[in-house]
Amino acid sequence: MHEVLDRLGPSVFAGLLDADGTLRYANQAALCAIDITPDQVLGQRFDATPWWQACDLSRHRLQQALVAAARGEASRFDVRITTVGGNTLAMDFSLLPLFGPDGRVIWLIPSARDVSERDQAQRQLQLTRHAVEQSNDALFQVGPDGAFRDANAASCRLLGLTREQVLRMRVPDIDTQVDDSQWPLRWREMCDRGSLRFETNVRHRDGHEIPVDVSVSQVTSGEETFAHVCIDDLRERRAAERRIQQLLQFDELTGLPNRQRLLESLDAMLLASDQTAVLVLELDRFKRVNDGLGMHIGDAVLLEAAQRLVVAVRGVDLVARRSGDEFVIVVPGPTAVPVALAQTLLDAIARPMVIEGHEIYMTCSVGIAMAPADSDRADTLLRRANAALHQAKLHGRNQIAVYAAAPHDDDPARMALETALRQALRNERLELHYQPQVDLVHGRIVGVEALLRWDHPTLGRVAPDRFIPIAEETGLIVAIGDWVLRHAIEQAAAWQRAGLPPLRTAVNLSARQLLQPDLARRIEGLLAATGLDPRLFGVEVTESMLIGNFEQAVQHLQALRAMGVEVSLDDFGTGYSSLSYLRRLPVDVVKIDRSLVPDVTAPAQAVSITRAIITMAHQLQMKVLAEGVESEGQAALLAANQCDQMQGYWFSAAMPAAAIEAMLRDGRQIDPVLLDRRARQPTLLLVDDEENIVAALRRLLRAEGWLVLGATSAEQALQLMARHEVDVILSDQRMPGMTGVELLRRARVLCPDTVRLVLSGYTELQAITEAINEGAIYKFLAKPWDDAQLRSHLRDAFALKEMADSNRRLDLEVQHANRELAELNRRLQALLQAQRAQNQREVDSREATQELLDALPVPVFGVDDEGLLVFVNAPARTLCDADGDVLGRPASGELSDAMRRALEGGSVKLTLAGRRFRALCRPLSGNARGCLLVLLPQAGVRA
Repeated sequence: MHEVLDRLGPSVFAGLLDADGTLRYANQAALCAIDITPDQVLGQRFDATPWWQACDLSRHRLQQALVAAARGEASRFDVRITTVGGNTLAMDFSLLPLFGPDGRVIWLIPSARDVSERDQAQRQLQLTRHAVEQSNDALFQVGPDGAFRDANAASCRLLGLTREQVLRMRVPDIDTQVDDSQWPLRWREMCDRGSLRFETNVRHRDGHEIPVDVSVSQVTSGEETFAHVCIDDLRERRAAERRIQQLLQFDELTGLPNRQRLLESLDAMLLASDQTAVLVLELDRFKRVNDGLGMHIGDAVLLEAAQRLVVAVRGVDLVARRSGDEFVIVVPGPTAVPVALAQTLLDAIARPMVIEGHEIYMTCSVGIAMAPADSDRADTLLRRANAALHQAKLHGRNQIAVYAAAPHDDDPARMALETALRQALRNERLELHYQPQVDLVHGRIVGVEALLRWDHPTLGRVAPDRFIPIAEETGLIVAIGDWVLRHAIEQAAAWQRAGLPPLRTAVNLSARQLLQPDLARRIEGLLAATGLDPRLFGVEVTESMLIGNFEQAVQHLQALRAMGVEVSLDDFGTGYSSLSYLRRLPVDVVKIDRSLVPDVTAPAQAVSITRAIITMAHQLQMKVLAEGVESEGQAALLAANQCDQMQGYWFSAAMPAAAIEAMLRDGRQIDPVLLDRRARQPTLLLVDDEENIVAALRRLLRAEGWLVLGATSAEQALQLMARHEVDVILSDQRMPGMTGVELLRRARVLCPDTVRLVLSGYTELQAITEAINEGAIYKFLAKPWDDAQLRSHLRDAFALKEMADSNRRLDLEVQHANRELAELNRRLQALLQAQRAQNQREVDSREATQELLDALPVPVFGVDDEGLLVFVNAPARTLCDADGDVLGRPASGELSDAMRRALEGGSVKLTLAGRRFRALCRPLSGNARGCLLVLLPQAGVRA
């Protein structure tokens, strides 16, 4: 029997006890587990042997089992046994009594089976279930019949139901877009494709609908198939999108339309109304309120003034806040109305305001300009209303002035500047500088923006914001725009011929250029004349340019894109910025305005707006370029948020062409450390206000092969995050200025891909729990720490980061490939469309030529360079009595000897069908090859 028990295997322990619990035998598996010989344990009380020393609970249960066995009762329970290697085994233990002939217990048989793997599987199952329950996403299991088989806590919260209620329902009960008849189609589609992704609405218990994003995956286990459904609540995202639109188009303090929304609305009203008045209203001496009572009182005054203005106007009128204390009112209607309304506005503002116990008296001045009398363009109307406002202030404030004459007609300095600008254009004294545009994936210069510069002989460099408005007002902007196009394309072609790395040169178009019907054709001609590859040229337009004549502008841009020219939408985020509007534009690149480029110190909202614009543009298969990047922190944050390109003073100001060429030859680029996310060293950021803690952690982790950065404050940590790509952050909780949780919340917004841990001796349970639940913290670790456990947690964090990085890289590569594929497909379709149009034009031209030549009263023959007849008009057929189709036949077989001599050159007289002719041969020019033989009738024709 002993030999059999010794062969049971290493996971089965067995033995023999006498009735009082003394060990008489143990098999080899049991002895080897604790590395002892039989002599060391046989003859001892079983509960005193080494197997039972590691776990008091297991030893206590054994003692109870020994007592029960003495009474003849069997026992079975789970125990923990520690092996010689220090491992703890979970064992399924049994103690059975063995009875003698007299019915008394004479032996006890202990046995145990290793069930560690079973316990581990059970724990893993519990952890998985716990993770599903703790997930913020609503998770469901759905069967082929559409019935819910399982649902986590988040799904119940989403629907306002209990789990039991959910499990009694089917998908059509909650999905507003699927009924019982459509569910089988949805299930079949999921089975065919393996997964689905779509947006829909689900019904809450109280009846309202919730917008959601749904991901469905097919799961097959044995012969059973079900769907794993993950539902993401879109309410916050939709609210954020609405908030973004509100911030981009409306003033945050007053809620009125902002400057860009004003320009867009004014353009539309000018088109819709025969007469429109623009009133610019400014609060008089508003600065003394801010300086004397504080900015919060000043804000309250502005809010009260805005509300009074809205009440004073009609429902069809527009009230906007253009700047600090300046408002604009747009009034469609007859000339007499604006003056009366202006007086009403003066009276409304003049009423005393009581704010926080202060009685404040304000006045305002109003300037008025009328369309179309003063101008039919929004920007010009506003400038002239401003000029009238200036006159109102000169008259003593609290006044109304109507624009009567051009405000600069009597300004000698401005007239001199206008004259000098015309001379500079005529004498080639303008020049172009080029600001590099840098790829944020590889760090290389991929393009430049051409910017106009003017160095006046006596005034020095004249700022563009001084001379460009003059050019626009006088119409000189068209000639300047043509000059810029010609010189920029010539310079780009020179770089191309010099063999420099491919570089796209972008030129800003003016609103007037977009109104020119031949814009695309002229650009095409310049590209052809210089030999510049159209893919190395681009144009930039602003949103406000497109509003006035949208359809014509879109046609121009579509024609340019069909050539291969890149189209960029400049200053995005400061204008209309409508998603449906943007989708209609033929745009390759969205340029984020410098006012929306965030830094590491920016509010989380600013970062979120930028990230939303980048995501939106990528979803529309557009690239994103950020303007005005002035720090390494901005560049790093943009790169981390998948912005494609950047330009700004941080990399380079606008430079002359020679300096750009030198940059390209030198291989100037962004430091790869800032952008290279694959080859760099894994980076850990330690944050603790005690330097000795940071030093101790550095010593502990120096052998791990990580780049370890240390910071003793949250501000220092944020600066390090701007200069380095940090993978894992380990932060103390209690620090002056900003707690660890607050720092990690900021880090989550700025660098959402970091793995964030708190190491603290203070629990502060509520704050840390909230941070963990919202995803700001990955783990909380307590001080003092166990070295081995801390290293293990950090290794797990780096492994998690590496897996997330791999997934993100794959996603980016897929997105990039999709964008490239979409762009290639778009260009191919444009090329095919252009080719079809060209073919049709050639067919139409040939048919028109045929009809024209048939109408000529003289015979005409066309012969190609191979001597074949390719054209014979109607008089020629009649003259030669050609029966059947002679086209394609050799001219030598169809024409007379005299006519063949005429084909060799010169003028030949001949007689055909009783009529005298002079044969003239004229070679064809252009793409056609061959000649035309024309027979001119001569005097002396016989009847």
